[in-house]
Amino acid sequence: MLKSLMTKTVLKKFKYKGIRARLTFWFFIIAMLPLIMVNIAIYFHMVSAMKLSIFKNLEAIRDIKVSELNQLLEEKIIDIRNISSDNEIWFVEKINNGNEEDKQRNFAIIKEARDFLNRYLRNHDDFYEIFVVNPYTKKIMISTFKKREGRRPLADSHFEGALQSSSLFIEDIHYSSTVTKPCMALSIPIFSLTDSSHIIGILVARIKLETSLFKMLSDLTGIGKTGEHLIFNKDAIVLNKLRWHRNTPLNMKIIAKSAVDVPLGNTGILETMDYRGEKVLAAYTYIQLTGWGFVSKQDLKEVYAPINLLRKWMIVIFIATVFGVIVVSFRVSQSISSPIKALHKGSEIIGSGNLDYKVGTDTQDEIGELSRIFDLMIETLNTTTASWKDLNREISERKHLEKTLLEIEEQERRRIGHDLHDNVGQQLAAISFKTQGLENMLRKKMIPEAEDAARITYLIDMSKKQLKSFSSGLSPMLKQDEYSLMTAMVDLASNSEKLFGIKCLIKCSEPVLIYNEAALIHLYRIAQEAITNAVRHAKPGQIEISLNKKRNEITLSIEDNGTGFDISNQKRGMGLEIMRYRANIINALLDIRSDTKKGTLVTCSFYDKQENDKNTKTNL
Repeated sequence: MLKSLMTKTVLKKFKYKGIRARLTFWFFIIAMLPLIMVNIAIYFHMVSAMKLSIFKNLEAIRDIKVSELNQLLEEKIIDIRNISSDNEIWFVEKINNGNEEDKQRNFAIIKEARDFLNRYLRNHDDFYEIFVVNPYTKKIMISTFKKREGRRPLADSHFEGALQSSSLFIEDIHYSSTVTKPCMALSIPIFSLTDSSHIIGILVARIKLETSLFKMLSDLTGIGKTGEHLIFNKDAIVLNKLRWHRNTPLNMKIIAKSAVDVPLGNTGILETMDYRGEKVLAAYTYIQLTGWGFVSKQDLKEVYAPINLLRKWMIVIFIATVFGVIVVSFRVSQSISSPIKALHKGSEIIGSGNLDYKVGTDTQDEIGELSRIFDLMIETLNTTTASWKDLNREISERKHLEKTLLEIEEQERRRIGHDLHDNVGQQLAAISFKTQGLENMLRKKMIPEAEDAARITYLIDMSKKQLKSFSSGLSPMLKQDEYSLMTAMVDLASNSEKLFGIKCLIKCSEPVLIYNEAALIHLYRIAQEAITNAVRHAKPGQIEISLNKKRNEITLSIEDNGTGFDISNQKRGMGLEIMRYRANIINALLDIRSDTKKGTLVTCSFYDKQENDKNTKTNL
């Protein structure tokens, strides 16, 4: 129920006052629907292409950065391997195998090894300390920091990984209390020259993250004003400094999906929230060498700035297009509606009685042809109407003539009616046929002007009705009083029974009052014609006239018990047409029913408006 009510409300809002508005609206809809669909398709295609390009660009930056990071680590690994395999490092074996009492000799060996490590440290500024740990005592044998020699490293992780695996070990980034900042170390066993399975020391190189790894990650080329790179360990702890959070290393844990996928060895790109609560586009991967996760990310508002700009331009273009389509639709609808509105206006002016008005247009289409035919019809009607007015003037002047002159007047009116019926009526029928053809053609093409063509057809039909009114003969002058219709019916039944010798009854249970003189005459003529037709064609034994009134509706019925006829096969005779014509004149309803075994029933229902008017005046 509510849905139906809403539908009716929407339909009421979309009613149009004129054909121009209707045409403009539908032209706009027809033009905009495909345009909108094409624009939407283009927009989403461009957005998809731009997103793909943005994703590939960020993934490429990620891959380049990961490649640089791997290259950096590989270089440091090569460096520590070179140190561990240098002959000057193997002198530490002499300390283990030599005479411990020979301290002077051991001191010289240690000094020579320390000088070698310092020279290497000066040439490679990415390390800030290199030292050798005794695998048995777990103490530092040789260090670029002389003060630390003879001490145990604060963290066993510096050498335990290499000692246990007997191979290179990469210590994860951790906080160093020695240097009070995050650090990272590489360690590798030093094997004996005489026994390749015997470890004589663990070489440990501590990397300067600020000048190497952190410096490389702080290079944000290609990721705009909001982008940054970050690395994190298996526990999702961030290991490097970030653009928006400088004190990040080892102090922040990320909870994004990338932190879950990366330890599993996954690589991908996604939209997520970062540690600031900002939406970002993050490209992530796994660094197998260290077990780190790596992410290159950039704020969505910056990444999708070109898409937002495209959206704004599409909106501007759409608004401009809508304005252009409205202008074009208005001009096209105006070119179509103007001649139709001119024809409609002319029809109303002529319908008001100005038969000298011309509605013809210069257009060469069907509407122009219709308007010119309409003018021709009105010209003919104007000529005939002028004659009718002259005749009425004559009749008005000769009302005082004898009763015999009234018969001549009736004949003259009948002749004029025939002229109107045969000439102008045919022209009106031809024009009506053309307008109906035009209406059907417009409806088939689903053109909204079909409603205006229907309106023109309606106006022509109204003119035909007026023409029929002009061509009708004058009714006999019945005395106008409240009981004249009943009296006339009684007289008609009595006269018919006497004239035709057929029993003619009248039924009227209560007085039927009528205040419309024209209706009185035409109802009388309808009853007269029905009786005449029954006598001529049905051979009835009895005719019954019924007259009753309910509120302001008067119903007149004429029924006979003659042979009747088949209405569907009956040719449209003059008698039936005249009855229908008279009923139409007074806006009455005429119903004719016939049965070959039961006879014919003619019913005419008339609503007396003048009685309402009279009652209203009385109340006032």
